Amino acid sequence: MNFPSTHKSLLEKIKDGNEIFWEEFYRRYSPIIRYIGSLYRFTPEECDDLVQNVMLKFFNHAKKFTYREGEVKFRTYFYTIIRSQAVDHIRRNRKQTLEYCETDVQAIPFEDLFQKEWEKRILEEALDELRMRVDPHTFQAFELYGLQNRNADEVAEVLELSKEQLYVAKSRCQKLLKEIVERMKKSDEESHG
Repeated sequence: MNFPSTHKSLLEKIKDGNEIFWEEFYRRYSPIIRYIGSLYRFTPEECDDLVQNVMLKFFNHAKKFTYREGEVKFRTYFYTIIRSQAVDHIRRNRKQTLEYCETDVQAIPFEDLFQKEWEKRILEEALDELRMRVDPHTFQAFELYGLQNRNADEVAEVLELSKEQLYVAKSRCQKLLKEIVERMKKSDEESHG
């Protein structure tokens, strides 16, 4: 989730109870929930519980949820649910006092880390879109040379391209990827205030 560029239409379809969109929502957002759980030093099983609790909380509120443009970004709303569910999990399942948890938790820049994970997801989603929009051979050249920084001569030889074709593939994909990322970020900002 890929990067969760949450579109208003996705939220509306979830509100209507559309199972296909719930699956897409889960696929997009569960990695972020797990990531936040790992910041709280949750075990993998506790991260699974956190995902379940966040999704349940969101599901229960989805039917009543009304997106009001300009008031709050979806990611802020979603982050608040994740964090409150994580703290609730700590309260229920650990023999720590809330003050200890909050002091320990405040030492970690969760919002910054959440934002970085969110941006990582947008890049992954943008790469998925790029993969669909360009020729598979072009994407493979970009992936090997542009993303993995493999040697140009070796990549050109393996893919049976000239170095010039390799450079063109990289340049074209970088430009298109940048456009996709900018569009997704703009859409997210416009849709979520």
